[in-house]
Amino acid sequence: MMKTKSALLKKIAIALCAFLLISAGGYFYWQHQEGVRIAEATAQAAAEAAAVAAAAEAAEAARLAAERLMAVTVKARKPIVEYERPAPLPPEPRQSILDWIALNPDTIGHLQIEDTKVDYPVVQGTDNDYYLNHTFDYIKAIRGSIFLDCNVDFDPLDLPRHLLFHGHHMRDGTMFQNVALYKGEKFFYDNPIIRFETLFQDTYWQVFSVYVCDSNEYVPMSFRSPEAYEAYLEKTAARSMFPVDLSLTVEDRIMTLNTCSYEFSGAHTLVVAKLVEVLED
Repeated sequence: MMKTKSALLKKIAIALCAFLLISAGGYFYWQHQEGVRIAEATAQAAAEAAAVAAAAEAAEAARLAAERLMAVTVKARKPIVEYERPAPLPPEPRQSILDWIALNPDTIGHLQIEDTKVDYPVVQGTDNDYYLNHTFDYIKAIRGSIFLDCNVDFDPLDLPRHLLFHGHHMRDGTMFQNVALYKGEKFFYDNPIIRFETLFQDTYWQVFSVYVCDSNEYVPMSFRSPEAYEAYLEKTAARSMFPVDLSLTVEDRIMTLNTCSYEFSGAHTLVVAKLVEVLED
């Protein structure tokens, strides 16, 4: 009887131990599976968060790109507004020239050569005939006036490339008679400067050539190209009776004084000078 009871207790103990072992194993298995599930859930959540962040970053980049594109498009479509700058005001008119203009509206300036009788207002007519035998005050007379060739496009604010002045060679020494003095070597070198005052400027010109030509010789006042003007300057300097060391370029402005001469029938004396100084005060 005692052996039977002891065997029974032993079986119960073994069964209980087996149950506890199985229960513990199940519990640990469940814990493992739960850990795996939690790890997977955490990884999935992290992946989803990363995807959301990447999507948000891409969306922000797209938004910024769209804004930049819109700004460029708007800027490109925006009409260009050009603001006109006001033209600079011209210098004050010179009262001395205004006084001459009050006497004769054809006045364009005043011509002067020191130590000579050349000290006259200069006019420009619509042709080269009227002032050839009419004085500054409209009186018909052989001495005429000192006048700018009618073919010169004169602008007192932007002097043309070539100014051509005409004046008679009067035997009493008036008008352009003294211009012929440049054919004397001493006078040529002692009197190199010609002054021409316009409505807005006081200009000074240095003589670099004097020569005699036929009255029928054409004196150009405009040139078809810079090369043509350069050739004319070189030719004019080479024709001078006396050499002058003065550089000449196509950017230079020149004046020519033209008067009668007596070397032969129809002879004319031409004196040519280059603009070297401009004063606006």
